[in-house]
Amino acid sequence: MARPRIDRAEADAVLQELRRREEDDCDNFHHYELDAEHRLKNLFWADCDSRLDYFSHGDVVVFDTTYRTNKYAMPFVPFVGLSHHRTPTLFGCGIISDQSLDSYVWLLRTFLLSVAQRRPKSVITDGGDAVVAAVKIVFPDSNHRICSWHVEQAIEEHLHGASTRNEFRSLVCDACSPEAFEERWYGFMAKHRTAGNRRWLDDMYGKRELWAAAFVHDKFFLGMAGDQRTECLATRLHTGLHGGMSLPDLLRHADACAHGMRRARRRGQQSAARWFTPANFYLLREEIKMIDSFEVVEATARGHPTFGKKVYMVVFRQRRGVLFHVECSGYGVGEVIRCSCRKMEREGLPCRHILCAMRHNDSSLIPNCCALRRMRRRGDVKFERLHEMEELGRRVFDLASEDAQEFKEIKEFLEGWLDDRNAVLRGSGAVAVVDSNAADDADSVTPVTKKTKLIEG
Repeated sequence: MARPRIDRAEADAVLQELRRREEDDCDNFHHYELDAEHRLKNLFWADCDSRLDYFSHGDVVVFDTTYRTNKYAMPFVPFVGLSHHRTPTLFGCGIISDQSLDSYVWLLRTFLLSVAQRRPKSVITDGGDAVVAAVKIVFPDSNHRICSWHVEQAIEEHLHGASTRNEFRSLVCDACSPEAFEERWYGFMAKHRTAGNRRWLDDMYGKRELWAAAFVHDKFFLGMAGDQRTECLATRLHTGLHGGMSLPDLLRHADACAHGMRRARRRGQQSAARWFTPANFYLLREEIKMIDSFEVVEATARGHPTFGKKVYMVVFRQRRGVLFHVECSGYGVGEVIRCSCRKMEREGLPCRHILCAMRHNDSSLIPNCCALRRMRRRGDVKFERLHEMEELGRRVFDLASEDAQEFKEIKEFLEGWLDDRNAVLRGSGAVAVVDSNAADDADSVTPVTKKTKLIEG
């Protein structure tokens, strides 16, 4: 089936918007390619924040080319990585007309152009044949491996039986020598190769240096060698895409996701340091460092999707038989989170398993129930109120955004409240002034408190 032709009006609208952004700030970047009929063929863009983030955190780049969810069936390819706080960061986005080698080479070269030809140390991809070939051409000296989430999906599709799948997973995860891998591989093939999986196994063997721990365990991938969810950082940009989405809609969607990721990163960096005293934050930081040693292998919801109970099964990667159960129920001030390790009950601080479940649920703030008052800094009542309202507001806004009428009602209420509040301030002659000396360093354990003073006019 031929790909639908891109509407010229949509393409012109997107290109005009990207040109306007570059005129406003020359550090914004976009580049595009037209086909023989002068229609948009390939497009890449990156704003100034994305480019700056790359120069700080672009040593490992993840990109997934398998999502074709828009009305033109064009692959949407976000380039993402991890910040120094191990939170997702966006380096740019691309749209390509097809999954050919030429399109991928164009995309990767354009990405390099946006970052002043600074190649990443390592890249993680979905492992498609054309992608693998393009990486060899454009990033010949970079480490390359296939995202373990995609490997896992292929295992589920092509291998049958728990024992067979686990034996193959051991080839993915066990850091043996290349010689030992070869011996184990041929033993696996002798037992489990069938007419149905022969072609896939031959293809995987040809790409063994891109997924087997025997070849990739000692290379620099920021500890993502076995972390399926961390490697799929781009999934949050793919969430919300649909087959009827236009190019302007896709641009707006990417903008909204990028802003959300940056906002969550800022909030997440500040949350723990501002909640806890320095001594308790030091202990909590040790738990945060251990998150990557665990992963959520199963998450189940019971009752109402927002107000019901959620149970996460968390596994220790090095000993996958060691399981922990994290149970979350309620919301806001009534929220309760428990882990089977009982660390929270014993020591009053959230454990690495709870933090792992939070990350799985895309939560960037320490829940109120996991920050006992005796562990917190004293006197920051405003921050405690703000934290509680942010948690409640997040749930309200998520629900209201799904219904046009509820969205309108909530929006009008908030606008009316702000108008009334501003009218009171104007009537009293008071002006809200923010202390310009307020720090914004998330790495510090000193609380960052914006002090608002009312000065009589």
